[in-house]
Amino acid sequence: MCRRIAAENGLEIEASSAGMSDEAVRPVTKKMADLADKIFVMEPDMVSEMVEEYGQNPAKVVCVDILDVYVQNDPVLVRRLEAKMYEYLMREGLL
Repeated sequence: MCRRIAAENGLEIEASSAGMSDEAVRPVTKKMADLADKIFVMEPDMVSEMVEEYGQNPAKVVCVDILDVYVQNDPVLVRRLEAKMYEYLMREGLL
C-alpha cells in the first residue's frame, strides 16, 4: 500500500512491513527498526514496545490509532491504513 501511494504521487519512499505479534508472518527485528526513518504502528502500546524492546527513538515511531484486530490485507484495514497514510503525508507536507 505504501509503495503504491508513493508511486501514484511521485514520491521516492522505500517501504517494508513486519508484524509485532508472535504469530506474525514476518516479525519485526531490531535491525529492521534501526534501518527505518519512520516506523508506523497500529496502537499506542506498540509505540512503547518499539521504544523499550527495540531501542527506537519515540520521535520516529508514528501511531496510526487503529485497533490491531484485523487479519492481514483485510479490505477495511487497508482502507483505514491508506487514509491514515494520506493524512500523515499531507500533515508532513509531502503531498
